Amino acid sequence: MLDTYQEIARVLGDRFWITSELPEYLRFRSILELENGVADGERVWWAFSQESGGHLYIAALRGQVSSSELYLLRLVVGAMPAHQEELAPAWMTHITTALREPPEAFSAAIRIEDDIENVSVPWNWPVSLVTLRPYERSVQDVAADIRKTLESLADGPDLAPYTVIDSTLIVAVFPHPHHDRHGAEEGFGEDTARALVDGLASESFIDVRAVWSHPLRSFPEVLRVVKRMLYLTQTAEGLAPEQRVLSLRGLGAYELLFAVKPQFQQAYADHVLPASALLALGTELEQTVMVFVQCDLNVSETARRLYLHRNSLLYRIERIRDMTGYDIRRFEDAVTVWSAILFKRL
Repeated sequence: MLDTYQEIARVLGDRFWITSELPEYLRFRSILELENGVADGERVWWAFSQESGGHLYIAALRGQVSSSELYLLRLVVGAMPAHQEELAPAWMTHITTALREPPEAFSAAIRIEDDIENVSVPWNWPVSLVTLRPYERSVQDVAADIRKTLESLADGPDLAPYTVIDSTLIVAVFPHPHHDRHGAEEGFGEDTARALVDGLASESFIDVRAVWSHPLRSFPEVLRVVKRMLYLTQTAEGLAPEQRVLSLRGLGAYELLFAVKPQFQQAYADHVLPASALLALGTELEQTVMVFVQCDLNVSETARRLYLHRNSLLYRIERIRDMTGYDIRRFEDAVTVWSAILFKRL
């Protein structure tokens, strides 16, 4: 029966998605309603009964599946065993697979044998991607709230985002509104990402980190960008937790440091900042060095930011030199200690 199901899926292409578990935000709907079809933004969900018990649920874009195709699916699904493994659209499967692979800062190529260029997608180009990951909660805990917020940002029913929810990341593919207007599409990803971060924090009390993309025009480009977005998310979590909205431009030197092998990170940090120095300097070491670097090694601006007298800051800098051997007023020494502090965070 699985072979028959796969053949039906091949015929219908990527226009529908079958799952054995209804999304949480639709579970209040009755089976009768779902059997007749329940609208969910741009999508419609149906429940299909199985002779062996239970239900499978099918989602499709409005107007994309005919009544004859639904009737055929109902016959096929009715004869399938309960708890049949879901078959997601190919585009969704490829994105999920990319998220499960080791993240890459700069993915140069996509496997040719996967025939990525010919994958059918339900949107028109260009699109912008926005990826989200909550700060201190799992993706599954907040997925329903995030999906609702994502769809509320759409400028119309034909511009609702296409969402992939994975344990590593939530990926939202946004079709572009007014993409024919010159320059209008360039700021779309950033505006959407900031609206999501602010809206989720203020309305749902969910803190997330977002990464946004420039306009994308091919599916291979989508997969390359998704892998980079995951890398940037992980880099920010380890080294730049204060950064909540990121672009593909990236995190500069943070990315390079994050790519260093863990055993070398620890060895380097221990070499530059021995335990005796950490014990003697305490929290003032990290506070002073990080703000000093943020202020471009400007003593007066750093003192102002730390609410210190200039001479008090200079005293701290001298203590750091005495305990570590590095004078952070020198660029090379400042970068050396700054890198070691970041490695200590990982």
